[in-house]
Amino acid sequence: MKHFFLLVLALLSINPQANSQITPTYNDILIPMRDGKFLSADVYIPNNITEGEVILVQTPYNKNVFSLGLPLGIGMNVNNQPFIWVVVDWRGFYGSAAAVTSNMDRGEDGYDVCEWIVDQSWHKDRIGTWGPSALGKIQYDLAFEHHPNHTCAVPIVAHPQFSYDDYFYGGILEEARLEQLDALGYGLSPVVMANVYYSNTWAFAENASWTPEEISIPTLQIGGWYDHNIDKMMDWYSACRTESTLPNEQYLLVGPWVHGGNGIANVGSTTQGELSYPTAAQVNNDMAWEFFNYYLLDSVNNWPTTPKITYFETGKDLWNTSNSSSIEETIYDHLYLNTNNELISVNGNGSTTFVCDPNNPAPTIGGANLHPDLEQGPYDQISLESRNDILTFATGDLPYDFTISGRVKCDLYVESNQPDGDIMVHLVDVYPDGRNMLITDGARRLRFRNGYTQALEAFMTPGTVYNVEVELPFTNYTWKAGHQLKVYIGGNSSIRWNVNLQNGGAMYTSGTANVANVTIHHSAAYPSKIELPVDVQVISVEEQYLTPFHLYPNPTNGLITFNTSVDYTIYSISGKELMSGKAQTVADLTKLPAAVYLIEMRSGDWVGRTRIVKE
Repeated sequence: MKHFFLLVLALLSINPQANSQITPTYNDILIPMRDGKFLSADVYIPNNITEGEVILVQTPYNKNVFSLGLPLGIGMNVNNQPFIWVVVDWRGFYGSAAAVTSNMDRGEDGYDVCEWIVDQSWHKDRIGTWGPSALGKIQYDLAFEHHPNHTCAVPIVAHPQFSYDDYFYGGILEEARLEQLDALGYGLSPVVMANVYYSNTWAFAENASWTPEEISIPTLQIGGWYDHNIDKMMDWYSACRTESTLPNEQYLLVGPWVHGGNGIANVGSTTQGELSYPTAAQVNNDMAWEFFNYYLLDSVNNWPTTPKITYFETGKDLWNTSNSSSIEETIYDHLYLNTNNELISVNGNGSTTFVCDPNNPAPTIGGANLHPDLEQGPYDQISLESRNDILTFATGDLPYDFTISGRVKCDLYVESNQPDGDIMVHLVDVYPDGRNMLITDGARRLRFRNGYTQALEAFMTPGTVYNVEVELPFTNYTWKAGHQLKVYIGGNSSIRWNVNLQNGGAMYTSGTANVANVTIHHSAAYPSKIELPVDVQVISVEEQYLTPFHLYPNPTNGLITFNTSVDYTIYSISGKELMSGKAQTVADLTKLPAAVYLIEMRSGDWVGRTRIVKE
């Protein structure tokens, strides 16, 4: 019960006063559904409003909890805001438990709730929707029904798709998340565990729930870089911008936030894991207010000039904006694994082995978790380095800020003496004070290295080296100058992920656990590397050195032309100096391999740095 209330309070983003509550204007109203069942609802109407616009919240977490305070910072001050709030228990949950049926359609239920709202004397003409997680997904279910009064939506840390990789990321069951969803009453385990391979069942479910063309209202989609839904959210938003009927009224806000539901961290809180982001505090609420005021009340505010994407550049701790449909970088550079735990810009040599024992799995420390026994967000990973089942590879101290935006990929060459296993990859920022702060992580089950269907399942033969790709979720991050970029590679992360018995037997059954010797090869023949979606814009210029330098072409096949005489130095992505010289107008980079480099230009007191792409 303790964890349930922590979850609810985090989802609502409220801080209720002790022993205080709001009395709904109308309590436990029974709203009729088309099948003759009823959903239970509470209505909160400000004292000074006789007819107003509605914000609808549909929840599986007990509508009565909203009596502790309304969201968006309203708390107990119902009368000091302009909206009527209608809070409804989902069919089958809490006050609506008696309405449970075998063929529930939550989109239709939402439509019927809107029909009831429209018929009320206190309703004017518009309905907005709000809510995080499950309260966000159900907004999409309603949006797909196209109720004429459903005006706008603010889904938070949510997307509409029911997909294989939501439960089997990299082919591995995210065990802790499924266990928590079952504990909350969703009862998904029978369906999920009956479909552990990708199949036509999953393909049908994914296609049926991925319909961006059905979005015909403005949305403000809010996500967090430490949320487990962020990867799918980024694709969903991009699809809404290109396929919905209102592509120019789809907005995205991404902050340095966790999913919420456990502990004090939630969307909009200052503290996230072991880090603090004061400049991101409650930006979600501020933007949601402007959005609702504009679309529900026709307020004259700044919303029409709001950029389509507002995102927090984690690492820089700055907000940035874009009017594109995506902030994903399309140019990748590589860092190769090497002996001595190095990440370097050229092929490495040799190999490194770790021992993976399913009876002693490495622990999950922070990350995009959803379970009351797991912390969420950025946590120091340094304690993992005392284990013999974790490898680390790192750059030296970076001489400049280094930014990525997109999905990091680990292209590994793996050998094992057991038929199966898992590869876990954690992307880390090493601070100058020694902290190894988690950014994001990904996983891949080795039997699924060729794909996730049963037909593509392939076990390993001892002595054979296999190419395996581990893709990490979408992230935006900047390593500051003086920090190090680092990856942790291991074979398990418990309790978040199912622990592989490594015996090649049926998955998710009991059996003998085999200890594996897993070798990561990193040589010219087996060039294991991480692929980084790099930002090729100007990345570090001192304020007093706002430079007049220009160079072209960029990308280049080798020759670059400057607009003035400069001294220049070329650095690799890992900060190694590769070449330097003086150029009147042209510099020759033809001897450098194709990659992304940093070029530093100097002329008198002027200093400028930017990335250049060598094709």
